[in-house]
Amino acid sequence: LKLFQTEGFYKTTMRDIASKCGIALGTTYNYFPTKEHLALYFFESALDEVMARYRREEPRGAPLDEKLFLLLSIELERIAPYEEFLNLVVTHAVVPGSRLHPFSVDSQRLKARYLDFVRGLLDQAKESGELATFGRDAMILSAFWVFHLGIMMFWLNDASRKKEDTYVLLDKSLRFILDALRARPRGRR
Repeated sequence: LKLFQTEGFYKTTMRDIASKCGIALGTTYNYFPTKEHLALYFFESALDEVMARYRREEPRGAPLDEKLFLLLSIELERIAPYEEFLNLVVTHAVVPGSRLHPFSVDSQRLKARYLDFVRGLLDQAKESGELATFGRDAMILSAFWVFHLGIMMFWLNDASRKKEDTYVLLDKSLRFILDALRARPRGRR
């Protein structure tokens, strides 16, 4: 990650990575066929850590907005030391065909794991009677993924002190969205 931050994502080669790690280039390819695979591994590792920490700190009995706020806050805290790297990755991720694109086939496993975790939080809210999804679970999870990406992009561009504007946006938007979801859908006309 340091190489990506100092040399840039495009300029860093797999040879540079192998040299920095003190291993043979061929060995590097055994684990990471491309730089994009290495970046995806970073995201997978970060997700594992975020989910483990969330499980330790989960506020039992708290409303869904507090649980989702905690989840996203832990995620932002986990990635904060890598902000420069993430800015580089984001510029690469928007390139059509990039393995890092949030809707690419390579990113789908990561997305599925994340949304399965969020689905568990939704299920808890449904079981407690806090939220009725009216069979819209898949749509809600897809919308949450886009919301999540938007929060991450806002955070990357947030110049406020300690990125306070991101947390204000996260808090207010989660309450707004969940209040809208809690409203009963209107019947068809």
